[in-house]
Amino acid sequence: MRPSFIPLFSLVPFPNDEIQGRLPLLTKLVVTMTFQDENNRRLGKSFSVTCNFFINAGDGLRPQTNSQRPYLGNTYVALLLLTPTAASVRAILIEQTERTGNSSKADIQRFIEESELKMTSLGWRDRERACIDSLRYIISPICTLPIELLVEIFRLAIDDETHIEDAHRISQICSDWRKIAHATPRLWTGLIYVDLGSQKIFGREQLYADGLTAWLARSAPLPVPISLELYRENSDPCIVEEVFRIAPRISSLHCPNYLPLSLIRRLAECRLDSLEELELGLPDSDPNTSEFPALTTAPRLRKSSITISSGQPHILVPWAQLTDLTLDCDSIDVILDILPQCAILTCASLITSGWSTNAAAVQLTRPPLTLSHLHTLSLEFTPLEHMREILGVVTAPALEILHLNFQELDEELQSPASLAAFLMQSPNITQLEIICGFFTPTSHELIVTLEHTVRLTHLKLVDPYRVSLDHALIAALSYKENSTPLVPRLRDLVLADIDPNGFATAALENMFFSRWWTDTETTLSPRTVSRWSRLELQGIYSEEFTESMKVLQRKGLPLELRNSN
Repeated sequence: MRPSFIPLFSLVPFPNDEIQGRLPLLTKLVVTMTFQDENNRRLGKSFSVTCNFFINAGDGLRPQTNSQRPYLGNTYVALLLLTPTAASVRAILIEQTERTGNSSKADIQRFIEESELKMTSLGWRDRERACIDSLRYIISPICTLPIELLVEIFRLAIDDETHIEDAHRISQICSDWRKIAHATPRLWTGLIYVDLGSQKIFGREQLYADGLTAWLARSAPLPVPISLELYRENSDPCIVEEVFRIAPRISSLHCPNYLPLSLIRRLAECRLDSLEELELGLPDSDPNTSEFPALTTAPRLRKSSITISSGQPHILVPWAQLTDLTLDCDSIDVILDILPQCAILTCASLITSGWSTNAAAVQLTRPPLTLSHLHTLSLEFTPLEHMREILGVVTAPALEILHLNFQELDEELQSPASLAAFLMQSPNITQLEIICGFFTPTSHELIVTLEHTVRLTHLKLVDPYRVSLDHALIAALSYKENSTPLVPRLRDLVLADIDPNGFATAALENMFFSRWWTDTETTLSPRTVSRWSRLELQGIYSEEFTESMKVLQRKGLPLELRNSN
């Protein structure tokens, strides 16, 4: 097993009034590292390294522990501020570094002893103390680490959520670490949110633009993910130009709702050589144009999430390149116009929930559409005819994962025929998630649906209105000898927000135990259904119901209870 470790230090600047008149400062850092494997087992002995850091003006630091942060190894940091020297500590360090350029460790140790002898003279004390600390700094273990290892430690110390603060703190420890950090582009390639000109930076736009330029320069030439933020109509031109300047390096781009169409048009004109993922909200309407901007220079684009209003211009992406598409549109015809262009699509999420319907614009008939490579499909449609049309046109023979969201439907399914026909043409589905609505599906419709998923191994049923899971469905899922079982390969079941008052608890317990047995029982009486590997109940339930489920846990059932809050 590959051992790993991470230095756990978090450093924040002193308030300005604490560092005035105290610079330059000599700082000693003592680091103890303990190696652990992935199971938190200690590997070998821990070791300590000590080094002195020379902090320039503006670099005053103090330690701050963070016990909530997950880690693989333990590091204890002690930071001691010594008395400021009269001479320039930084100048002495440079002097001693040049002096010892060709010296061995033994030679440097001898220089230290010579300086210690000179310290008996009061006049030489401050300078020789600085010389001694400079020499010890030069030969300290942490300063002799290969830069590649130090960079790896830096990388492990940077969290995704706090990467901006972490990268800056590492670069503030000392000038040597700053040089290494600034010369390591991958430390500066985390996701950044670019404020295009909100009230938060009003009056400081140029300062913000300069900081953005500096950050992006440190990540060059590597690709960077960017999320744009716009809270008012007028964006700052300097910030916008900086984003477009590094457009060829953008790997992931999120554009919010109501971004001006003029900015999207400029974006489409850029070379987006590194762009792999694009998320576009609904653009701001522009009465002066009816042209659709076309994104034609993004050869690496594979994943896109787009919101489209059929009555407004929208950006045209290279659909034929996409393997992952999330499409939110008010028109089923627009969706069905786009899907045939996505020949290599493997993952699709199609949404019309919450949008108005123009019934006159809906075409009555369409030729069948086969998405041969589609592996994962998520459908969330309102009104119901949208779902019927997509299920009646699209076939996905390679489909394995299906998510169906009926939560926003305001009418009954009436007949599961269209869904059943779709499932019959997708015989390889192994994972199914259904979010039930107030009207649909009923337990009967769920049973019919599950009858066409004989290879299903994972089922998640979310019943927020508590109307779909009843005695009939529980009985259908229960295994009975000498009968054809429903979803015989099912081994992973998640039930969320179910209504315990809609069925007898004993019926649910019987269904659980009908598909679970010990290893000994397996050899004694083989069954024609798979054994549960995981059961999960999500939601808030009565104390009595919860206790009855805990009894099942104590009997060995692989049951997890999760509070949805």
